[in-house]
Amino acid sequence: MRQNIMHKGSTRTKKNMTARIACLVMSFVMAGGMAGCGKENSEKVPELVEPVSTNEAYRPVTYGDIGKKVIKTGTIVPTDYCYYYDTSVTLSKVYVNVGDEVKKDTVLAETDSNASTASGDDGSGTDSGSIVDDSSTSMDGDDSSEADSQDVKKYSHEIKQKIYEQNQAELDWKIKACEEIGDSKGAAEARTEKAINEENNRYDNLLYEYEQKKLTQQDEDKDKVKQSGTLKADRPGTVTYAKKISGSENTVGGGENVVVVSDYSDPYIEITGESFKKNTYSMYKNMYTVINGKQYDIVPYNYTNQEIAVAQSKSSLPYTRFKLKGVKDADKILSVGNTVSLYFSTSDAKDVLTVGNDSIYEENNQKFVYVKTDSSEKERRDIDTGASDNNYTEVVSGLKEGDLVYYASDAVMPSDYTEYTVALDSYTKTATVKSDSFSVEDLNSVSYTAPCDGRFTSLNVKKGQKVKKGDVLFVIDSGGGTAAVKDIDNQISEENQTYSSDLKDFDDQINELTNEITRYQKGKVATPTDAENTLYMAEQLVCQRNVVTYNKDLRIYTHNATIKSLNAQREKLNKNNDGSGKITVYADQAGTVLSVGAKTDVAVKEGANVLTVGSNDNVILAISISEGKLAVNQKVSISNKNNSGKKISGVCVGSTGDSSKSYISTDSEGGVHVTKCSGSDELKYYVKVDDASFYKKPKSYQVSYPTKSYENVVMIPNNMIYHETSKNNSNEYDYVWLIKDDEIIKQYVTLGEADKTKTVILSGLSEGDVIAKESGATSTGGSSSSSEGSDNSKSGADSQSDGGSDSSGGDAAAAE
Repeated sequence: MRQNIMHKGSTRTKKNMTARIACLVMSFVMAGGMAGCGKENSEKVPELVEPVSTNEAYRPVTYGDIGKKVIKTGTIVPTDYCYYYDTSVTLSKVYVNVGDEVKKDTVLAETDSNASTASGDDGSGTDSGSIVDDSSTSMDGDDSSEADSQDVKKYSHEIKQKIYEQNQAELDWKIKACEEIGDSKGAAEARTEKAINEENNRYDNLLYEYEQKKLTQQDEDKDKVKQSGTLKADRPGTVTYAKKISGSENTVGGGENVVVVSDYSDPYIEITGESFKKNTYSMYKNMYTVINGKQYDIVPYNYTNQEIAVAQSKSSLPYTRFKLKGVKDADKILSVGNTVSLYFSTSDAKDVLTVGNDSIYEENNQKFVYVKTDSSEKERRDIDTGASDNNYTEVVSGLKEGDLVYYASDAVMPSDYTEYTVALDSYTKTATVKSDSFSVEDLNSVSYTAPCDGRFTSLNVKKGQKVKKGDVLFVIDSGGGTAAVKDIDNQISEENQTYSSDLKDFDDQINELTNEITRYQKGKVATPTDAENTLYMAEQLVCQRNVVTYNKDLRIYTHNATIKSLNAQREKLNKNNDGSGKITVYADQAGTVLSVGAKTDVAVKEGANVLTVGSNDNVILAISISEGKLAVNQKVSISNKNNSGKKISGVCVGSTGDSSKSYISTDSEGGVHVTKCSGSDELKYYVKVDDASFYKKPKSYQVSYPTKSYENVVMIPNNMIYHETSKNNSNEYDYVWLIKDDEIIKQYVTLGEADKTKTVILSGLSEGDVIAKESGATSTGGSSSSSEGSDNSKSGADSQSDGGSDSSGGDAAAAE
C-alpha cells in the first residue's frame, strides 16, 4: 500500500525568481557591452566555443560520485539452515510444518531405521577436497541392485586399466618404429600422447579410489542413520520448508532437504535467480544500497573455493548474495521480505568535486569553464579534470564547492512554479492471483496415490469420514501389473537386440584386425612409402585387437548385469501381484477424509491422486503465481469480491520448495554439502492469513501479491520529470529542475518503478532536495518543454532508464 506523505509545497510566487533571471539576462548584455571596463585582474569573456543557447544558467559545484553504475534489484531474505540426510532414507515422520517456530533441539524428522538405504555413486563426480556427495545416491532402496552396480563399476575399472596398458604398448611400438627410420617428429608426438594417457590414467585411478572411499563412508553413514535417524534443529528459527510425505512417498535422497529453518535475525540481500560466479563483482570499486534514505556499503558473500568447486561439479550454484559492510546488527536495517536497489560503480571517484559536462569547454588542449562572479559576469576558469561519465566530470583543480558554473541548455526553465520538497515514500507493484490459482490446504494432510495402473474394486471411505491408522482406504485390481511388466519385457527385448548387434560389431572388428595382422606378419602388404611407416605394424595391430576384445568382455558383463536387474524388477512386480492381483492401501494416520477423487470400477493410472486425509486444524492459504517469486515475510493483500471494504492481510511463510535454488554449507569437519528441495509439480507459496473467516469461503476473495516492494525510497510526481535526447540522438536522459542556492538547475536522475502518479528515483535526488513543479502541471502529467531534440514532462517513468551520476551528494547512480 502506498503511504500518504506530506511535502513542503511552497506557493510563493516566482516573481522574485523571474526578476532575478531577468536581471541575470541583463547582466549578460551589460557584460557584453562593457567588455573593456572589467576588473583589471579578471579575464575578459572570450567568444564562446559553442553558440549561445536558449537559456543561460548556472549550477553550483558540488561533491558527488562519478562513473557509470549498474543498478540491480535485491530481495532481503533470512539465512537458511537445511536439515537433510547424507544418504537415501525412508522417513517415518516429519514433525514440523511451514510457519512453525522451532527452538534449538526441536525434533524435526525421523527415519524408519529398518528401511534406511544407502546406494552408490554414479561415478560422475570429481574430487574437490573433503566433499560429501549428497545427490549421487539412488532412491530405489534395492541393496542387491546396488551391489550389482558396484560390481559393474569394479569390473569396468579393471577393463579400463587393461585397455590403458594396451594403448601404451601400442605407442611404445610406434616410438620404436619411428626411431629406427629416423622420424624424430613422429616419435616425439607418440611420446606426448603417451604422457597424456599416463596423466589421464593417473587421474582416473585417483577418482576411482576417491569413489571407493566415499562408498565406505556412505556405508558408515547408513549405519549411523539406522542407529539414530533423528534430525534436530541446532538453532531457533522459522520453518520455511518441510517435506510432505505419505505412505507411498516417504523416501528422500541424499542431500534432499527435509526441513529448512530460516533465521530472520540474520538477514542478507539476495539477487534471486542470479547464480553466483566468482569475481563477477570484483570490477566494481563502489557497491552500496540505500535504505530509508541512508547509503550503506555492501560486499558480496564469498564462498570458499572448495564450496564453489563442489557446487560447480553439481551444476548447482547458489544465488548471488550481499551483506552490509561493517554493520553488526543488520537485522535492525534489513527488513526481511523487502526489495532494495543495489548500486555498482566501476569508478573510484567517490565524493569528489563535480561539474556538468555541458559546462566544460576546451581550447588548445586546455579545459575551462565559465564561473559567475560577484558582478554577475562570466569569468573563464581553467580546470584540471579526472574521471567522467555521461553527465558529470570530476574537477581536480580550478574550482571549489559552491562556485556557480555556467552551462548551456536549450530546455525552457520553469518560470511559474511551486517548490516541492522531496520526501521518502513506499512503492508496491502488485499482481492479482485468479481464484483457481489459490486454495486452502491442511498442512497436516496426507495424500494417497494409486500405487499402480488398474481399476478400483472398492473405495472404503467417503468425504468427511473419520478414519484410524491402519484402516483400509481403497483396493486396486492391478491386473497383474501387466503394463509395468510389459514395459520391462520391452526393455529386455531392446537390450537383447542392441547386445547382439554390439557383439557382431566387436567380432567384425576382431576378424578384420586378425586378417591385417596376418598380412603384415607374412609380408603381404604394399611397399611402404615415405609417408607410411609400417615397422612393427603387426605388433601395434595386436594391441588394437586386444583393446577391442576387452571392450567386448565389458559389454558382455554389463549386458548380463542389466538383464539380471530387469528380471529382478519383473519378479518383484509379479510377486506384488500374486493371487488376485489386488493391492490394498491403508491409512498411515488417523484423521478425516478431506477429499475423494475416484470412483469404484473406474480405471486409474499409477501416481494419480485418489484421496486426502487430514485434520483441518492447521490450514493455510496456498497460492500459485505467474509473475516473479514471493519472498518469505512478503505481505499479501486479500479483498472480498462482494464487499470491497473488507480487506484481509497475509504474510508468506514458506513454500512447497523451489527446486531451482541451491543451498551450500560446510560442516565442522570441512565437508561441503550442496542440497536442494525436491519441490513439487507446481511451486506454491504458503500464506498465513490474519482472519480465520477467510478459510470458510476462500473463493469469495481476491488475492494480490507484490512483485516489487520498496519502503522509504525517493519518489516524486511524474509531471516533475523531463526527458531529453542528445543532439546526435545517441543518448537519452531524464532530469528535474532542482532549486539550490536560489538557482534553478537541470539535475539528471535515474528512474525506477512508477505508478500512475509517482516514480521511484533511483539516483540524482535525496530526501529534502527542493525541485520545481510547474504551476500548470497536473499530478498525472505535465507541461512540456523544448530541449535538445525532445524534452517532455513524463507522465510515466521507464524503469531503470539511463541517467547521470549524482552530483548533489545523494544516492544516485547512472544505469548502464
